Amino acid sequence: MRITRKYLLGEMTGPFLVGVGSFTIIVLLQRFSRLADLVIAKGVPAPLVGRLLLSLIPPFFEITLPASLLLAVLLGLGRLAADSETTALSAAGVGMRGVALPVLTASIVTCAAVLLTGWHGVPWGFRETQRTLARIVFERAGAGASEHVFREITPDVLVYPDRVSPDGQRMSGVFLSFRPAGDDPLLVFAREGRFLPAAGDGVVGLELSDGTIHGEPTEKPIYRIASFGRMTFRIPLEASSVSGGDAPKGMTLPELSRKIDATGGRGANAKYRYHFHRRLSLAVSCLSFGLLAIPLGFSLGSRGKSSAVGITIALVLVYYLFISAAGAVEKISSPGMVALLWAPNALGLSLFAWILWRSERSLTLLPRPFGRDRLRG
Repeated sequence: MRITRKYLLGEMTGPFLVGVGSFTIIVLLQRFSRLADLVIAKGVPAPLVGRLLLSLIPPFFEITLPASLLLAVLLGLGRLAADSETTALSAAGVGMRGVALPVLTASIVTCAAVLLTGWHGVPWGFRETQRTLARIVFERAGAGASEHVFREITPDVLVYPDRVSPDGQRMSGVFLSFRPAGDDPLLVFAREGRFLPAAGDGVVGLELSDGTIHGEPTEKPIYRIASFGRMTFRIPLEASSVSGGDAPKGMTLPELSRKIDATGGRGANAKYRYHFHRRLSLAVSCLSFGLLAIPLGFSLGSRGKSSAVGITIALVLVYYLFISAAGAVEKISSPGMVALLWAPNALGLSLFAWILWRSERSLTLLPRPFGRDRLRG
């Protein structure tokens, strides 16, 4: 039995590592062009871009690790089924329970890795991203601006330019949104703008010309507008990016829990409850994905790797639809949000338990065309 477990774990290790690398590269592909543009067109130092790339990886690991585990189990058990090794295992008395133990072990290890990523990796990545972006803007002012793109160059400072010069220093058709400390947000529209060289105090200047400032105080039913010919905004970088502040992505799980207790986690503060349960649900998804992949892997037979990849993508997309739906209702219904976040895990584990119960009674595991074999417990 011990040899069989080691053999099964060995069959899953290779596909798991390949899956982690492949899925991570795929989700980062859309960022590579932007990072390359920072180095080639904007002249940002390569070490800073490397730090930025490294800080973007932890949030993706929350998705790629469970997906890689699912793919590894499907490919490992699918190969065994294709070579009729599952029949030999059943003849040797190793039923689904015997196969489930090494898969459960791998699922628990992956679950711990995803939980650690959500506990420390995600908040570290968020804070490091803010620090690195601030450093990039400090060393190469304007590197964060792109044509027809809303870009948060620092927390609470959003820039949208209609046109940007090749070096990123000059802009035209500028929209700026920022929130002064302890005050209501202001909107600024300007015909032209340019970034000024960063000062030694960690402050970047943004000079705007021929524009208007718009504001609507929360406590007063009035709309204010002021025009200007030339104005310079001073944007502090280093101090504003040291910590995650009140952003839920910059908080660890204990910090999110304390924030939920302090604010109630409802209404405008529902985002803290959402991120708390989201990270825990993603960790537990390793268990549901891993165990549910056992009967699916046996049913693949000789269908090949493409079926395993297709099933993996389909299940991950379905899971992510639940997460997106939970995010859409976070401010409307807190219980509904929590239910949507945990529903796919509950469904996956329940389905596996049902299939395991059927397998112990020598019944067909899955209806055609998903499976043809019978497994005996």
